Amino acid sequence: MGYKKYNMEAIVCISPINLEGELEDIIFDQICKDFEGIINKDIGLILSITDLIEYDEGEIVPGDPNVFYKVKFSLVSYMPKLHEVVPGIITQATDFGAFIKIGPFEGLCHISQIMEDFNSYNPELPGFVGKESKQMLVVEDLVTARIASVSLKSKLVDTKIGLTMRQLGLGKEDWIVAAEKEKEKKEKTAKKKATTKKTKTKKWCCMNVRACRKCRKIIEEDNVKTTAEKKKRSVIKECPVCGSSSFTTFWKGYVLIIDPEKSEVAKSMDVKLPGRYALRLSR
Repeated sequence: MGYKKYNMEAIVCISPINLEGELEDIIFDQICKDFEGIINKDIGLILSITDLIEYDEGEIVPGDPNVFYKVKFSLVSYMPKLHEVVPGIITQATDFGAFIKIGPFEGLCHISQIMEDFNSYNPELPGFVGKESKQMLVVEDLVTARIASVSLKSKLVDTKIGLTMRQLGLGKEDWIVAAEKEKEKKEKTAKKKATTKKTKTKKWCCMNVRACRKCRKIIEEDNVKTTAEKKKRSVIKECPVCGSSSFTTFWKGYVLIIDPEKSEVAKSMDVKLPGRYALRLSR
């Protein structure tokens, strides 16, 4: 969040009636009265004066009974930043939105920005209920919101902060968990559909040569192109390796086995003789 520590220099005015006791304590108390709760456009709301670093001997202006001290002190302030994600608590629910306490400020989350689902205000809760999701938001619920707009004024009551909880990762904790599960479910479904579609559209090429269905041996035949040439060629009816008479021309990829005894691929495919063997058969 926007909490920061700063060092600041200023001049404080102390009345003579207050100059009783330890000067350092008197100056520190005066700084607290003058600066705590003030909104500065550069550093935000000054929450606390933490330390008095140094001060001078003081000066008296002719015609003025007060004593002026030049001081240097440290402070802690809070500056709400645009688009910052902040934790908060619901302090009030109205028919136009929810007021959320974020740090020292209170912001408004309009009813249209409370959740993705269409929701309505229920004065009996009081709170909001989603139409389809049935998600509920009531007073004292802990939420995570994002700052959508900031309008800093000189007074805390006049400062306006707009909030939203519609994006993924915002809102109540159980909303966030449910949204993440739904997202994972959709991603898995989409991935499954893509895989199924890819499998269905996979095409097998019809090769010009045959492969044995049993041992995958590619049958080495003459390279012929015309129908007449096919009729004239000597057709191999049995696989020279396993003796099977079942062949297919629908296969993908092949491996050339030269020395089956030394080849790990040959061992995995249970190939005993050298030659070309199809890697995958379609039918």
